[in-house]
Amino acid sequence: MDTLVQVTVYSDDKQSGKEALDKAFAEFKRINDLTDRFPKEGKNTSASSDVIRINENAGIKPVQVGSDTLNIVQRSLYYAQLSGGSFDITVGPIMDLWGFGKDEQHVPSDEQIKKALSLVDYRKVIVDADNGTVYLQKPGMSLDFGGVAKGYATEEAAKILRELGIKHAIINAGGNVYALGARPDGSPWRVGVRDPRDGEKLIAVLSVKDTSVVTSGDYERYFEQGGVRYSHLIDPSTGKQARDLIQTTVVAESSTDADILNKPLFVLGQQRGMSFAKGIQGVGAIFVNADKQVTFTDNLANQLEFTGGGDYQIINQK
Repeated sequence: MDTLVQVTVYSDDKQSGKEALDKAFAEFKRINDLTDRFPKEGKNTSASSDVIRINENAGIKPVQVGSDTLNIVQRSLYYAQLSGGSFDITVGPIMDLWGFGKDEQHVPSDEQIKKALSLVDYRKVIVDADNGTVYLQKPGMSLDFGGVAKGYATEEAAKILRELGIKHAIINAGGNVYALGARPDGSPWRVGVRDPRDGEKLIAVLSVKDTSVVTSGDYERYFEQGGVRYSHLIDPSTGKQARDLIQTTVVAESSTDADILNKPLFVLGQQRGMSFAKGIQGVGAIFVNADKQVTFTDNLANQLEFTGGGDYQIINQK
C-alpha cells in the first residue's frame, strides 16, 4: 500500500499480544495483495490480485472475486452514487496518465485527459453479488482501490484484534488511524491532526474511542512542475487536481467509510463538502482550505482541541 503501517496492542500476555500483531499485519498483507492493481515483474500477480484480473478482463467478461473485493466494490459504488461521482474507483486510467503509482509523473495534455476520462464511469461497473463477479463494461477501464484499500485493511485488522481478545490498540496505516477501545487507563485515545504544511506539527487533537480518524492531503503523493504542486487527489469529473482544500480529516466508526469519504469531501471543497458530510449520520469532518481556514462539523466540537499553531484560522470554533 506504499505506506508505513504501525500497530500497537496492549495485552497482559506478551505471546498473545505478539500473535495478535502478527495476524493483524498478515491481514494488511492479504488485502494489499488482493487489491494491488500493478502486475509485478516475474510474479503471477493475477493469481493473488482480484483487481488485476478485473482490469485485464475489462470489456471481455465478468470476473469471479473474493468476498473482500466484493465488499470493497459495493461500498465504493454506494459512495460514488451518493457523492455524484466525486469518488470513483474507475479512475485507474486517469491515475496512470498522471503517473501516480508509477516511477515518473508528468502533467498530461487536455486532449489526453479527455481521452482517459472516457474510461472513467462507476456506473459501468457491473456487480453480480449472487455469483460473486465484477465486470467493467468498457475495454481499457481499470479499477483503482487507492482511495479505499487502506481503510478496509485497517478495519479488517481491527476486527482480528478484537476476535483475539485485544481490548486496547491503535493502528496507523499512513494517516488511516483506528483507535480500538479506549487507552488501558480508560481515557480516550488522542489522535493528532497534522499541519498540512509542516508534517512535524499538529493543528488539532481528537479524543476518540472505537473510532477511525483518516486524514488526506495534497502533500501525501504529489510532484511539482513549473512551480505548481500536482497531488494525487484528482476530481474524477475533470481529471485534474481538486484545489479548494489542502487537507480533509474524517471521523467515523468505519475505517472503510472514513477512508472513502475523504476523497469526495476533498473534491467537493469546503462548502459543498461540509453539506455532504453533515448529511451522513455518525460522520464528522475537518476541512483545511488553501487560505489556511479550518472548518469542522458541529458533532466534533466536544472532542476536538486546536493547538493554536501554524497561523490557521478556526472559522466555527465556539
